[in-house]
Amino acid sequence: MSAEHFVTVAYLGPAREWAGVAADKISLQTGSSLHSVIDRVAELRPKLAERRAMLRFAVNDTYAADDVALADGDRIGVIPPVSGGAPDDVVRLTESVISSDTIRPHLDAEGAAGGLTIFEGVTRFERCVEHGDLVRLSYEAYGEMACKQMRLLVERCRERWPIERCALVHRVGDVEIGEASVVIGVACGHRAEAFDACRFLIDELKREVPIWKKEVWSDGHTSWVDPTKRDPKEKSGG
Repeated sequence: MSAEHFVTVAYLGPAREWAGVAADKISLQTGSSLHSVIDRVAELRPKLAERRAMLRFAVNDTYAADDVALADGDRIGVIPPVSGGAPDDVVRLTESVISSDTIRPHLDAEGAAGGLTIFEGVTRFERCVEHGDLVRLSYEAYGEMACKQMRLLVERCRERWPIERCALVHRVGDVEIGEASVVIGVACGHRAEAFDACRFLIDELKREVPIWKKEVWSDGHTSWVDPTKRDPKEKSGG
């Protein structure tokens, strides 16, 4: 049986008010990842969970990916968007379940936005003649490069449209039928700008960001999706 150890979770800046406490001491099994701590924090501090998409996490003062392994005594920093003029955009990869609720609190532009567009790309059911039903999609990203490209897309988007707030969040790992793999939110002064900016982000993300998806079928077969060779006649479904 795995041994138990403890980590300290410190809530920084506005996150301290959202959590209602300055810190938590959380027990984990040896070998647990940061992802496990994030899930525990969401259970313990529901107001913080509502703002999950805008948070970043540091382990011992270094920004860390969700899958990093933790050791006894590690200090986890929960870091909200930092101050600096306009609010920071939410741009991140995550293993956690996402939805429009994930980013909606961030898009509140304090009355400055008349148009708010949110797009969810959801895993849909498909049936393959050869391999049966689609069970889930599994996403893999070239981590830091993918995040960098996502941030560049948001910067390009801001150059073209007068955006008040923007969010671009993509899942990695397994995404079940009906779950969202990507959520994009744009808040602008007018609806036409919000629609156009949101469409630009999803179209360019599919073209430029190094994220790949694998199909997992009911017979156990897996296949990487190749957008250049997809034959719609092979499959039926939603």
